[in-house]
Amino acid sequence: MDEFVPGRLRGSSWKDDPVWYFEVEKGGLVNLNDYYMFVWNWFNKEFFVHWQTHDKTIEDFYLHRIRPDGVLENLIWWRATRKRNDFCHYTVKMDWQNFGAKQTEVMYNDKKVKAHKIGVVIRVWWWVQWDPYNRWEKTFLGKITEWFYTWLLNNEMEDHRDKCREIARRLENEMKAYLEIPTDIPMPRAWFPEEGYKYKKTKPVPESFENLPRKPDWQI
Repeated sequence: MDEFVPGRLRGSSWKDDPVWYFEVEKGGLVNLNDYYMFVWNWFNKEFFVHWQTHDKTIEDFYLHRIRPDGVLENLIWWRATRKRNDFCHYTVKMDWQNFGAKQTEVMYNDKKVKAHKIGVVIRVWWWVQWDPYNRWEKTFLGKITEWFYTWLLNNEMEDHRDKCREIARRLENEMKAYLEIPTDIPMPRAWFPEEGYKYKKTKPVPESFENLPRKPDWQI
């Protein structure tokens, strides 16, 4: 049997433990390019990698289509995982749908800035994956039923569920705060402008994404 690749879900297996799901919906003016970069850099700073290639792309599928009337549509699938130890990974699946997008310019702070008139729907699922390489099944322990694993890792399993859920909730709130969508906890404005076009200062340069003031919580 080929070694299982972490991040690939195993259907109804108890080893793929769902912990969080959220949706982000926005209609109006958004700088889509900056929002894409914002979310991608969030995953990069949190040490997530593509579930199969283990690089920073995390992108599994990208559809870019421009209709004859100039309207842009996108379908984007991200599949990422982060290793906590040999028997526990955090896995996330994110599906983007951008529709009805048109490039436009708006006045902000007496300056013309580029943005998109767009509708965005993003759906995000989070799991804790136990035994991500299916190694238990290759040992004598694999002959013992699920209750044994649950008993063996009872405290550790609940702890990792809480930590994964905390990371997922923070991503949800940061993604919503960027788009000025109400969040369940106060979110300070940090290194990105609201909605991607309301630049109160000079537009960030690429180097700013590599030296963010907030440290990632990968050691939680």
